[in-house]
Amino acid sequence: MAQVEEEKCAACLTCVRVCPYNVPFINERGVAQIDAALCQGCGSCAAECPGKAIELQHFKDVQIISKTSALFKENAA
Repeated sequence: MAQVEEEKCAACLTCVRVCPYNVPFINERGVAQIDAALCQGCGSCAAECPGKAIELQHFKDVQIISKTSALFKENAA
């Protein structure tokens, strides 16, 4: 499931356009909102968001970077 950090959202509509499931929408506060019940967790919105306002749960940037770094360390050994 994707989550929006409202303070980072510029309501650029990128997430609305790229979601293959048509889940994100701009709410009454003028920011993107993602319905948790409808989100399929594909990550398209998070990958395309220019403001990095959307993160996929369990796939945060810090987690992916840590896993990637560990993978390269194992291969170097």
